[in-house]
Amino acid sequence: MTQSITGRDNQPASQPSTNREPFTPWYREPWAWYIVGILMVTFAWGGFQVYTAFTHQDSVVIDDYYKNGKTINQDMTRIDNARSLAVAGILTIDELIGEVRVKMQGSPDAWPEQLKLSFLSPVFKDKDKAITLTRSFGISSIASGIAQPGQNPVYVGQLEALIDGRYYLQLETLDELIPEVGYETGWKITLEAVVSPGRPITLKNPDA
Repeated sequence: MTQSITGRDNQPASQPSTNREPFTPWYREPWAWYIVGILMVTFAWGGFQVYTAFTHQDSVVIDDYYKNGKTINQDMTRIDNARSLAVAGILTIDELIGEVRVKMQGSPDAWPEQLKLSFLSPVFKDKDKAITLTRSFGISSIASGIAQPGQNPVYVGQLEALIDGRYYLQLETLDELIPEVGYETGWKITLEAVVSPGRPITLKNPDA
């Protein structure tokens, strides 16, 4: 007897596929490191910007300004007056009690009874200090209450706490800012200096 053989019986047994692509870990792919590199540079640059923002804040506004309509104008009147009158001074801070003394020199028509002295921190606003200085012409003049002609006055004030470090210093007369006009009288000294109690500081406007 002859047995029939179907086509199915003639098919060869299936063989496992040998055309699969090899698997490559992600860290061996160049494009993966390209993306990671962009992210690392972005985070590094952002961190640098944040650090710069906190350690180099905007400069303190130390000049005089007034508003005329919608325009903000810088007023150099008082600084120019201080230069033309050769107004300058020597600042000393007592390192024990915090007494502030400023010996003035120059040729204004009259020395005011009081001056304002400001210590402005270039970084931290809460470290700003402002005190009022009262005129004193020395022991010989206090008794009579009359200033001697040509005598350079001494102004005295008091700090509540000693300060040191880099500050913007402003010594100015107590003048009124006229709206849309600015200052018409008075003088002002402004400079940057390192403050150290017991160490004299020359107060004088930098040359224009």
